[in-house]
Amino acid sequence: MTPKRVLIVEDDEDLNYLWTDVLSSHGYAVVAVNDGALALAEIPRFEPDLILLDLIMPRAEVDGLALLHRLSASATLAQVPVVVISGLGESVAAAISPETAKILGIVAVVHKPVESATLMREIDRAIGEQHRPVG
Repeated sequence: MTPKRVLIVEDDEDLNYLWTDVLSSHGYAVVAVNDGALALAEIPRFEPDLILLDLIMPRAEVDGLALLHRLSASATLAQVPVVVISGLGESVAAAISPETAKILGIVAVVHKPVESATLMREIDRAIGEQHRPVG
């Protein structure tokens, strides 16, 4: 079976390494980038089944919010589910109505810091498959 593909868009390099390791150990194929502009370039090549997206990336050319709007404007890209991960806590979930989340392709919001088990549960649910650790 072909592994499901997750594109991580996070400007914190340490979190990119951590989440890449966690997802890879659960059988996912993973690519991590630190900017929405890089994500836009990577999406056609990698064809992710899910995007794990940090909203606030102050050093990025294209931050998470701008990327969400670009994705939702494309008929093809709007089909890719997005799990938002943010250090802004409950304020993110409260600021995004269910209607807006649906338009933007957001299927879940996870708050930093997040435990690996919680992150995996949300990703597995969003993709619709359960993955077991490899090995």
